[in-house]
Amino acid sequence: MRTARRSMLVACIGVIAAFVGGCPEPRRELRPLPLVNTTDLEPSVRSAVARAQAQFDRVAQGKPKSAQLAEAYGELAMTYQAQSLVPPAEAAYVNARALAPADKRWPYLLGHLYNDASRVPEAISEFEAALAIDGRDSPTLFSLGEVYLQHGNFDKARTMYQKLESDGDARAAALTGLGKVALATHQYKEAVEYLEGALKLSPASTRLRQPLAMAYRGLGDAAKAEQNLRQYAVNGVEPGIVDPLAEALDAKVAASRTRVRRGQRLGKAGRFDLAELEFRAAVEADPTNADAIANLGISLANLGRVDEAQRRLSESLAIDDTNALAHFSLAVVLDRQGLNELAMKQYRAALERDPGNLQARVYLADAEMRNGLAADAAALYRQALAQSPDSLRMQVSLAMANVKVGHYGEARKVLESALKAHPGDPEIINILARILATAPETTVRDGPRALQLAKALFESTRNPDAGQTYAMAMAETGGFEQAVVLQRETIIVFEHTGGESRKPFLQRNLARYEQHKPAREGWAADDPVFQPRSPAAQLAKAPPAS
Repeated sequence: MRTARRSMLVACIGVIAAFVGGCPEPRRELRPLPLVNTTDLEPSVRSAVARAQAQFDRVAQGKPKSAQLAEAYGELAMTYQAQSLVPPAEAAYVNARALAPADKRWPYLLGHLYNDASRVPEAISEFEAALAIDGRDSPTLFSLGEVYLQHGNFDKARTMYQKLESDGDARAAALTGLGKVALATHQYKEAVEYLEGALKLSPASTRLRQPLAMAYRGLGDAAKAEQNLRQYAVNGVEPGIVDPLAEALDAKVAASRTRVRRGQRLGKAGRFDLAELEFRAAVEADPTNADAIANLGISLANLGRVDEAQRRLSESLAIDDTNALAHFSLAVVLDRQGLNELAMKQYRAALERDPGNLQARVYLADAEMRNGLAADAAALYRQALAQSPDSLRMQVSLAMANVKVGHYGEARKVLESALKAHPGDPEIINILARILATAPETTVRDGPRALQLAKALFESTRNPDAGQTYAMAMAETGGFEQAVVLQRETIIVFEHTGGESRKPFLQRNLARYEQHKPAREGWAADDPVFQPRSPAAQLAKAPPAS
């Protein structure tokens, strides 16, 4: 009986909306709200939805003014949105907008609803409508900048972040956005300036160290790139903004599954501490929710608590072994502990369940490289490059795997193609010049071209890695005396910058130059380039003793 009465009340919402539309106050035509089938919802969600609908009914039946009815629709929409009930939330927001067209809240929240549903063009349209109402609203500027950036509208994103700079409390977030836009458009100098500025305002935002490292690498400054990567932390944060509407929306969340989505949103923002709380609440509400347990494990891993993360992810997989993300996340946790074999097993399990998982393929290839299985790694990198043809990371990784196997001709082909796609990239130029100068096969070497590439790179960067390559090219073209001088200078630089581990290799090549012999090794066998790790898989603690 109660269920029947509840269904009748829900069905009446559209009727009530039509009735109040006939009041003396002129109103735009309103959408009927889709019926909400609460049968499959969690009890806490059913209660929250029922309360919100009852409150709306009370307002609607009282012949409210447009502003009051708009508020009621907006509050109802927020409850729906907080439970990820998209169709009724959309209709309620549209009605709130129609009744209160000057209220920025409703297009702003509708924009987030669309963005979360991957309806990006509609999200942009709603955020733009909110901005037209209040052109200085920081949350709207920030949200629109983010969605423009994700959509590749870099000029528009830049404009939003520039406007956001005027808000002192949001300046760090604005500089972060400007830095990401500059990085995406290969303006590496500007990217460094913006991201360094953001870090000065928000020193704890260690997640910025990764894009900053990429910007320094784009400038050819490998030393600063490595320095920033060492300071990068996956459990770090990025600068954010104060968003009262988002906080009000979050307060309406009632479901375990919705808490999972809320935690995922916090995780994307780098707030793993808050995400952990949401996922723990989700697990408490439903201890059999494998997705919630897996996400809790992922957050714990991002907070550096690898032991509990491993336990939670294993618990999740014991409930649902088909979860590719859980397998991948467990692999990363094991990888960060230096447990290569166990990590590789989980990466393979992730790929079996999700063959298109690019990250799992790349991380498995990295682990294969570290285990001395360069040929297997090369095959995986080749597959990854087919998935992401313009990826600089894939091109460099495939080239270096071929070098390790001894396939210098293949490595050169990959790099020549990469240089066409990324002209002027210092990393590609350095590796290609080194292969042209040192490859064992005469058909692969090209001393004059190696010298041309290395000379231009070294003179523009004065980087010791480029100096080492320049010396190799000098020796290959008969300039042994110049190679000796430059190699000695390079050794001194590495001695003063913490590069002592490279000294034996540098001295071996120096001895060859002194004997008027060219180098035939471009890299030492134990060079870090043959021990690749993505930032997310960086060692959390020393690997176990063998």
